[in-house]
Amino acid sequence: MSRSTPSFGRRRLLAGAGLGLAGIGGLTALSGCGGAGPAAEIPTEVADLPTYTPITEGPAPDLPGNGSVQPAFFTAPQPDDLFSSVQDAQAPSMSDPVSAFVLSYAPPAPEDNSFLEEARTRLGTDLTIQITPADSFSQKFATMVAGGDIPDLVEFLSFGLPPNNTQLLEAQFADLSDLVGGDAIADYPNLANIPAASWESCRFNGRIYGVPIHRPPFGSPLIARPDLFAEITGEEPAPTSRDEFTELLKAVTDPRAGRYAITGQSGGDSISWGYDFMGAMHGVPNGWELVDGKLIHRFESEGWLPMLDYVKSLWEAGVYHPDTPSISNSQAKADLASGTSLLHQDGISALLDTTSPETTYGAIVPFAADGGPGILYQGSSTFGFTAMKKADEARLVGQLKILNYLAAPFGSEEAYFLQYGIEGEHHTRAADGTLARTDAGEAQIGPSALNYLAAGPQVLSTAVPMEDRLTRDHAWQTAAEPMLLKSPVAGLDSPTESKSSSASGAVLVAMDEYILGRDSLDAVTAAIDSWRSAVGDAIREEYTAQLD
Repeated sequence: MSRSTPSFGRRRLLAGAGLGLAGIGGLTALSGCGGAGPAAEIPTEVADLPTYTPITEGPAPDLPGNGSVQPAFFTAPQPDDLFSSVQDAQAPSMSDPVSAFVLSYAPPAPEDNSFLEEARTRLGTDLTIQITPADSFSQKFATMVAGGDIPDLVEFLSFGLPPNNTQLLEAQFADLSDLVGGDAIADYPNLANIPAASWESCRFNGRIYGVPIHRPPFGSPLIARPDLFAEITGEEPAPTSRDEFTELLKAVTDPRAGRYAITGQSGGDSISWGYDFMGAMHGVPNGWELVDGKLIHRFESEGWLPMLDYVKSLWEAGVYHPDTPSISNSQAKADLASGTSLLHQDGISALLDTTSPETTYGAIVPFAADGGPGILYQGSSTFGFTAMKKADEARLVGQLKILNYLAAPFGSEEAYFLQYGIEGEHHTRAADGTLARTDAGEAQIGPSALNYLAAGPQVLSTAVPMEDRLTRDHAWQTAAEPMLLKSPVAGLDSPTESKSSSASGAVLVAMDEYILGRDSLDAVTAAIDSWRSAVGDAIREEYTAQLD
């Protein structure tokens, strides 16, 4: 069969951060009921994406980057190297308070937070932030929307968009297209420095409804402990086929020692088995593929059921941690850090987890099941985006200036403060120029969650020295970049898919029951058939109507 991928200028992919299939297959973090319903009108006018204008000032990286691979900086910039990225015309200053709703993975910040107080001063705004723990974000988001008490700035997660997200955005949030689309973004240089691919995830029904939180385009890698693999097998993991991978998993698994090759995790109503890595290995498409002019969903692809059988065989072989059906993401991370497991699919930021700076982390370079180059699902280049509650233009402009400040690029005075705080209070600088956060800095900077409202393009850099990890991450990105596979429907809207969680969830549950040996493969194929008739064909029709 001939395969082709159309142009991607108007397309969006909602990629999972660690959960993989849950983000792409139609199961959202705010799952709800609902069938296909009537097809929505396809937009005939699409707002221009902001004109990408990279900022070239700042220190030279230790390892170079490009449009996909992140540049690496082994040390913090020196004070004399810093430049100002926010000129007087872009300086934020809001006379009225601004409220925000954001996610956090960190423990709560102390009430006496000198970092946040200084940030408010620099932002010229009385900014109040409702910081919500990751494990309760979806529930509190839904409660906030249902109650109609929406803050000025609201974080949407690209891997967990709510049902009927387009309708919600159109009803409650500001259309920013005229303020940031095309050359209008020039009024906000730091936002113009965010690559266009990241802005694709902010466009719904042809209009721009938010400011992206940039991430590199790599989907969820299989994070590894190469140090432990080398200790057990004599070499770091570099499998080139499914058979080699299987033998490697068996070689490092030792239940008597409490050690397992891989840990999945609970994904809510279903289990995340590392489907993005396992599926890509078997040639499963990135959400959808275009085959002879027809869109084929991953559930329907040739590699889907073989991939499922392979995951089942690994579970039966005992190489998955036995707590996989119920384990949380945080516990899976802890197991990887402790060496209880040696592999876990997660977001790319997990490679630089600073909570365990002495631990060696790497990632498995993708490969095809029968050998040869693999594929890696290309993500949305965002963690999420910040939408603005409807308001008059002057207030929206003021809020855009706040986000422009928070999106300051690495090497700027503004980004330096946002990452390290105030010298002597939030960080110290050694004679050799290296920085270390103080206890106050650790307790206040990350937990304040400003980086989840807006941030400049991510680079490979950490507040603590981690040159080995930065080098490994850069090398993995360099090796994986040629394998990136973008979805043919990236940037397109499907109203049906945004409310298809019941049917998609039924497929995932049927897959779990099959893997765990509690039901047959026939139940899986029946669930796929039900998904296709309930929502799949409608989603396909909506996407097909928008293909160039």
